[in-house]
Amino acid sequence: MPGLRVFGAPLRYVQGPGALDSLGEIVRTRHERAVVLIDALLVDALAGRVTASLAGAGVAASVLAASGEVTQARIDAEAEVARAFNPTVIVAIGGGKTLDTGKGIARSLGARMITVPTIASNDGPTSRVIALYDEAHRLVDTPRMDENPEAVVVDTQLISEAPTHFLVAGIGDAAAKRFEAAACARGTGMTSNGTRPLELASVIADECYRLLVQDAREALVSAERNEVSPALERVIEAVILMSGLAFENGGLSLAHSMTRGLLELSDVKSRLHGYHVAYGLLVQLMHEGDVESFRSTRAFFQATGLPVALRDMGQPLSAASADVVVQATLGAPHLANCVPVPTAISLAAAMNSVELGDVTDVALNTRREPRG
Repeated sequence: MPGLRVFGAPLRYVQGPGALDSLGEIVRTRHERAVVLIDALLVDALAGRVTASLAGAGVAASVLAASGEVTQARIDAEAEVARAFNPTVIVAIGGGKTLDTGKGIARSLGARMITVPTIASNDGPTSRVIALYDEAHRLVDTPRMDENPEAVVVDTQLISEAPTHFLVAGIGDAAAKRFEAAACARGTGMTSNGTRPLELASVIADECYRLLVQDAREALVSAERNEVSPALERVIEAVILMSGLAFENGGLSLAHSMTRGLLELSDVKSRLHGYHVAYGLLVQLMHEGDVESFRSTRAFFQATGLPVALRDMGQPLSAASADVVVQATLGAPHLANCVPVPTAISLAAAMNSVELGDVTDVALNTRREPRG
């Protein structure tokens, strides 16, 4: 109904070292039969631990190994296998591809969903959005489950043991939410719930960014040592929970629209989503004419190992590559949440300024009120 605003969130969020071992108790509160989808690379390391936790809680479980691209064909095939077990919940354990595949299976079967991320590379674990690709890793659709995951279980010890570049990517993805939520709120943008944002989303997005700036460098040092420090706990919470609540309820804007274009570049498409978003954020800030935020965010990205130019992802900017990115970006759905409205000329100019690190020749003359 016009005028209504919606806030969506997981029913339960559990975070801490060893959280994986609480999985059985979490599942048993609502379910007796579960299909557990585990990243194929992690099956040997985690399957025994997971099935022991579920069995100890009296939950019957069937384990499936997940691999490959998140395509509708793969989801359909896995859903048919899962259907034979008659589960009421799908538990997905792994990275973004495994979690999205699990969401697709849950959506197909009408089952509930529990996500267990083993890396903190983005905020997908809290979201009802599913990123669907083709076999060439081109994003083709973003369908949604009817509701957010029933539970999100985040074992920070597991995440601390993952390669650090995943956390770096998560920081890039999460950092954009403050500015994307603000852009959505300034204009007439809509959230993934199909409504205007509540104020709470911007509060969460701002605090998410503050924690990242405060703790990211210390958290990365802890992760390099496979140690779970308070700073790492805060950053993981910001990357997975706060960022997820901010994007789904605050809206996305140009930073995420740019990922559509970057996936068209052969030398860039293999980079993690959060690296694409980080670069897209710098383009957004330059497009908006927000010089102060551009400077501070660029410095933060340099300090954390995130890209500050297209060349940092392996492909120097050229007229041809800029045109490819711009044309694909202009077709992205989140572009409607941008203020001012991007054009091919303004995006190309913003990309050129980002590549040069030039804040004197801002893409647009438009200025907006400073953020509070």
